Amino acid sequence: MEHKAKILLADDNPAIRMLVSEILTDAGFSVVTAEDGQDALDKIYKENPDLLILDYEMPHKTGFEVVKDVRSHTGYLQTPIIIFTAVTDKETKMEGLGLDIDDYLIKPADADEVVARVKLLLKRSKQKMDSNPLTKLPGNPSIQARVEQEIKSGRKFAVLYCDLNNFKAFNDKYGFGEGDKVLLASAQMLVRASRLDPTSFVGNIGGDDFIIICALEQAENIARQIVEEMTATAPTFYNEDDRNQGFMLSVNRRGETEKFNFLSIGIGIVHNSLKELTSFAQVSNIGSELKCLAKKQDGSYYAIDRRS
Repeated sequence: MEHKAKILLADDNPAIRMLVSEILTDAGFSVVTAEDGQDALDKIYKENPDLLILDYEMPHKTGFEVVKDVRSHTGYLQTPIIIFTAVTDKETKMEGLGLDIDDYLIKPADADEVVARVKLLLKRSKQKMDSNPLTKLPGNPSIQARVEQEIKSGRKFAVLYCDLNNFKAFNDKYGFGEGDKVLLASAQMLVRASRLDPTSFVGNIGGDDFIIICALEQAENIARQIVEEMTATAPTFYNEDDRNQGFMLSVNRRGETEKFNFLSIGIGIVHNSLKELTSFAQVSNIGSELKCLAKKQDGSYYAIDRRS
């Protein structure tokens, strides 16, 4: 685990609290315990845990009542929740599904099962929070972790910083719906090209900024495929009039009507074959420089760092 995840465990049975708390602590988690439903709510809002394990039947507030309260707060809509219960009837489970409960643990729970289910839900939660809602690609935390992993590995690798040109002007004229189609198509384009290296990683930094991390020997091949596919595909995003005239008229940042070329992509390639890369910040700074250089060229283009 990248950090010591905090688990809120609520059960009115002290023996069960002690047993499950011990299981989770031994597995490397930080555990906060609560002895009833109201105690659980107080500690949830004070401690802000990463996952909740709630007994179904507790004094003051039941597990389901705690869930209803927690889910009514926007900041806790994504918090994974497990109900710990000896009740196994279908009606109870259906009620729980309606409350957006993620999983059930049936008492008495096996130690390995408790740990496995907690780890799985935390992993899913991290992926859900991290991924871009449109492209479904990993976001900045995963990107940084992968770059740092590559630096630590010592292998020769490359990072492709990819950014669409004229995307804002396209959005302004065609609307956000069409802009989302372009972003989704671009993401799929990058994923296709990245398959030249089975070990590659594709992420979405935000908006129209993407990243590919790959083996050094495939970096330029991947970049070339993206450039070729974007050049061929870009005209299809426009209406017939714009396609026929070969450009688009839209409003620039100064509020003036301007001629814009079709969408294209600028790619800056950072790598460690000529000089050592030591940090994510260093990789990001070099990538931004190279990407800006690529974006100054006409059409889709990639620039690779050749400085030693």
